[in-house]
Amino acid sequence: MSDYEIIGPFDTYRVVVGGRRVPYLDATPMNGGIISLTLDSRFALDVPVADAGQVIPFIADCIAVALGYTCHPRAGMEPVRSTPFQLQHGVSHVQARS
Repeated sequence: MSDYEIIGPFDTYRVVVGGRRVPYLDATPMNGGIISLTLDSRFALDVPVADAGQVIPFIADCIAVALGYTCHPRAGMEPVRSTPFQLQHGVSHVQARS
């Protein structure tokens, strides 16, 4: 028996912002000038095409922050890992229990 499955076809599109794919976000064009955005194949939001130019980059930044980066990649700027909390103290000594 094989260990793989072929599932589909699906009518979704990958979302790209600034030339980079937005992870976990897919889009489906709907009738009436609406784009259905699906996050992680679980949560959906229907957005008018006129508002998509503002909403999609915002969602891309939200996903990047949730993944621990400062923002979604932009032209000429690579995101860096964010460190929201300063290290209060380091471990200087560890003693094993007997």
